[in-house]
Amino acid sequence: MRKFIALCIILIGMGAGVCLAQTRTLTGMVTDKSDKSPLPGVTVMLKGTATGTATGIDGKYSIAVKDGDILVISFVGMTTQEIPIKGQKQLNVELSSDNQMLEEVVAIGYGVRKKGSITGSVSTIKSDKLENAPVASFAQALQGQAPGLQIFTNSGQPNSPSSFTLRGVNSINAGSTPFFIIDGMQVSPQDFASYNPNDFESISVLKDASSTAIYGARATNGVVIITTKRGRMSERAKVTVRGQVGVSNLAYGKWDMMNTREKLNYEEEIGVRIPGEYDRAELEAVNVDWRDAVFNNNAMLQNYELSVSGGNDKTRYYVSAGLHDQEGITYKTFFKRYTTRLNLDTKANDWLKIGVNMTGAYEKSNSSYENEYAAFTPLGGVKKMNPYWNPYRPDGTVASMSDGSWKGLDENPLEYIDSEKEESNKVKFTGSLFAEITPIKNLTLKTLGGVDFADGRDGITREPDYVPNKGDGSVTESFTRRYTLQITNTADYQYSINETHNLRFLLGQEASYYYGNGFGIRGSGITDRRLLQFGSATNFTQGYSSKVETTFLSFFGRAEYNYMEKYYIDVTARRDGSSRFGSNNRWGTFWSTGAMWNVQRESFMEAVPFLTNTQLSVSIGRQGNSSIPDYAHLATVGNLQYGDNQGISPNKIGNPDLTWETTTTMNVGIRFGIFDRVRVNLDIYRKITTDMLMEVPFSLTSGSFNEWDNIGKMRNTGLDFDMNVDVLKTDAFLWNVSANFSYNKNTILALYEDNDEYALTQSGLKYKVGHSVGEFYVNRFAGVNPANGDALYYTKDGGITNKVSAADLVITKGKSYFAPWSGGFATSLTYKGLSLSAQFSWVGDRYMINNDRFFSESNGQFSSENQSRKLLYERWKKPGDIAKIPRHGVYMALTDDRLIENASFLRMKNLSLNYRLPASWMQRTGFLQSVNVFAQAENLFTITNFSGFDPEFNGNAYAAAYPLSRQFTFGVEINL
Repeated sequence: MRKFIALCIILIGMGAGVCLAQTRTLTGMVTDKSDKSPLPGVTVMLKGTATGTATGIDGKYSIAVKDGDILVISFVGMTTQEIPIKGQKQLNVELSSDNQMLEEVVAIGYGVRKKGSITGSVSTIKSDKLENAPVASFAQALQGQAPGLQIFTNSGQPNSPSSFTLRGVNSINAGSTPFFIIDGMQVSPQDFASYNPNDFESISVLKDASSTAIYGARATNGVVIITTKRGRMSERAKVTVRGQVGVSNLAYGKWDMMNTREKLNYEEEIGVRIPGEYDRAELEAVNVDWRDAVFNNNAMLQNYELSVSGGNDKTRYYVSAGLHDQEGITYKTFFKRYTTRLNLDTKANDWLKIGVNMTGAYEKSNSSYENEYAAFTPLGGVKKMNPYWNPYRPDGTVASMSDGSWKGLDENPLEYIDSEKEESNKVKFTGSLFAEITPIKNLTLKTLGGVDFADGRDGITREPDYVPNKGDGSVTESFTRRYTLQITNTADYQYSINETHNLRFLLGQEASYYYGNGFGIRGSGITDRRLLQFGSATNFTQGYSSKVETTFLSFFGRAEYNYMEKYYIDVTARRDGSSRFGSNNRWGTFWSTGAMWNVQRESFMEAVPFLTNTQLSVSIGRQGNSSIPDYAHLATVGNLQYGDNQGISPNKIGNPDLTWETTTTMNVGIRFGIFDRVRVNLDIYRKITTDMLMEVPFSLTSGSFNEWDNIGKMRNTGLDFDMNVDVLKTDAFLWNVSANFSYNKNTILALYEDNDEYALTQSGLKYKVGHSVGEFYVNRFAGVNPANGDALYYTKDGGITNKVSAADLVITKGKSYFAPWSGGFATSLTYKGLSLSAQFSWVGDRYMINNDRFFSESNGQFSSENQSRKLLYERWKKPGDIAKIPRHGVYMALTDDRLIENASFLRMKNLSLNYRLPASWMQRTGFLQSVNVFAQAENLFTITNFSGFDPEFNGNAYAAAYPLSRQFTFGVEINL
């Protein structure tokens, strides 16, 4: 018996020894292939088992394995690897980003989805398209990157807001700006310069009814959702330091103004000067190009940022701080911004998650007068100032009227700016707190509350020593404060039956309250430039104050269903109430339904393996528009001054039936890929706007009121197309090309009281049924009479006349300042650590009145100012001349269609060269993870026929505008 037991022990021990010999401990490290940094929190599993571990904060792991096992290494956002075990004792693994998966995840209304699982039309722009762009506002970097989204500048001043139009103009008088959301909080686009674009993770542009109807009355013009950066769970602290410096100058500007010799020849020719009766040599000694005086060709730009992100198994965070300091390209303008951001969320326990998103900014700027034709303002005077008027003294200081060193007839624009300063500052804060509760499996209850706050102050000082002020200095100050309070509550429930029938339901309630007030006053009678403050003023004038409050209350829901991720359908409804509408029609209901067929999931697609990600979608729905002035529905009175007496008078009669403008949208989309190299999206849409909100003019007998009413109808039809192609792709090299374009046709279907047309006085525009919004209303120039040099014009009926008459005004069909065509294209080349990319944007068939030419080509009406060279070479001078410009003394009319120019353009928005230093160099330092060195050029060149300084100006008439700048920058990004 003892021998038997001993034998068994020996056999068992031998078996255990064999087992021990087969099982061993495998160690290693998992790193990010792009920058060789350790990846904490990576899952390391034995395939087909529950055995596994996770990498530590240093990216290292250890696990018991035996030959024949398969190690599965996975991490969110990275490509999963499966590695067979064959004798290894140490295994280091590099994971690369799963770009396809990252691109599929997009933000939608009150949630996120994989792009391949939504029925709506959504364009997504990732952070790498926005990072390091040398601009104050992300809007400029976004231009040309999302089909259907047009962005134009209201001004080239660094902190100026931009205008946004998505899939055409839906309304004549009501707003046409998309609804913007940052991390769940509604925000105003006028404050976009207050946000640091490098804090953004992605931007989703929601375009059709299925994607936007969840926002109901806010969504008729589209929705733009911005998601900011966050840390990753179980990620070690990642410290990023970024610095960027550069210079700015004028991006574009054709110049056809006369030089000194040409201007003197012109003045002698028209009889303003008599040869020999003035000292021509003295004047010819000065020849100033006023662009050099007004525009700064070496305006400095600096941008510095610090961010820290990371997390553990429960908490993740992102903290950043930044400074953007940019000189404007016009004399003594600048913009300086300080920003901070904190994004923090933590899983308090298994059923509760809480978090905070906060950003703050302080801005300071000095702006320039624009859109004014006063010759003493730099932008108004750059073309008006004669070239023989020198803005500087011989010693280089600014010429002054006080000592006679300024020889011009008007004021020296540079001295004017030195004596009249306009400075602004603003405090901006956007913050929200949220809590997510999971009381039962698959049910998430979320509450978000926040505030969007802005406090601005503007000041203008006029020095008493400046000669035109005649010893009377003044101070003007104004103050504005506005904020939006918002609370959003949602319940999100998911349910699946046998992983075949998948359902998701969302119910929500949202309320917002907007408050704004402001006041201003001017104090004058200040005699000492050192005492420019209200305490020294002896007279106060131009006082004003304003206050406004607006409330919204909404209830909404969405139901989603898909069968085996093959057939998708969703239904959305929202009920909105707004204080902006009359008591009889304060509530509106908005809805959508969408369907999508994921063709790629069908078995017959196996016969066409070159097609990937093939999807067909269709949607229809109705959204609302409430973008009208507050209290437009009320009967109100206003201030009235009669002599020295103050009083009130009626200014609106009110409309208690005023209600929502609604837009019904239909969309058909197709998305497909070819060999995982070519990705194509195409959407065709049709939008009908009814109950259009318009300001209706009343007859003079009623008091000459303009009242808001629901009158009018409009249609927009068009298409959006974008394509992304990996032309050449290897482990070390990638060449990518992308392009997008959009077309929109706008048609007015009805106006108020069955009127066929409606002219806007002194705007050069007219609305007419059957035409598009934005078409011009002008007199048609027919040429120059060779016999006498008269200007000839077409009559309304097509005849010829030499008189300009309002009766002959006609609409220029097909010429609108809203561009029907727009788009962009880009290319990028990446080889190991070196990358080169270029981004272009373009606009087609857009027209604009170049009002600057009215002053420089009016044939002597403004001959005391500088004039266009065209008056020397294209003007009629004697009988028989075939000329483009009439004889001297025949002035141009403001309604002359010669002022309308084609403002279509192609612009290289960005050229970027980036080099990532080799990872082996970083490893030697022991603390550097990666170092990127980059150089960029913004608005590098522009191709256009527009003769003004900037074809991107937003509006129907270009008038002494502040043009866009071109930037050249160099920067370094260090990751620790």
